[in-house]
Amino acid sequence: MLPKEYRLKKKRDFEIAFENGRFVGGALTTMKVWQINPQKYPKRGYAVDMLKIGFVVGKKVSKSAVKRNRVKRQMREVVRLLQKGGRLRQGYLLIVMAKPGILDVSYPEIEKDLTAVLARARVLL
Repeated sequence: MLPKEYRLKKKRDFEIAFENGRFVGGALTTMKVWQINPQKYPKRGYAVDMLKIGFVVGKKVSKSAVKRNRVKRQMREVVRLLQKGGRLRQGYLLIVMAKPGILDVSYPEIEKDLTAVLARARVLL
């Protein structure tokens, strides 16, 4: 599981990332990436060395909550291993969103796509 300090949980944080972030797309996942600017939202307590990651799997992917949660767990594991290995840059809010085709592929393919999207977003070291 992703450590607590790296989880994006609050609705307002998701809104800020969606409003200000740039869009990066892949075959199975898409991502909103916002480089943290503490002066823009001083009351939120953002820091330049902070990394927060949120995961979204909508009902367009599957109506079954079991399948959606499985996809979220797989995406979290990919990001957790990258973060644990020190391969993610600090100073970003990331929202990872799954596309409907993600249910039909295996974990290594999800890992490959997600690392490619992170590299394209210039968040991967």
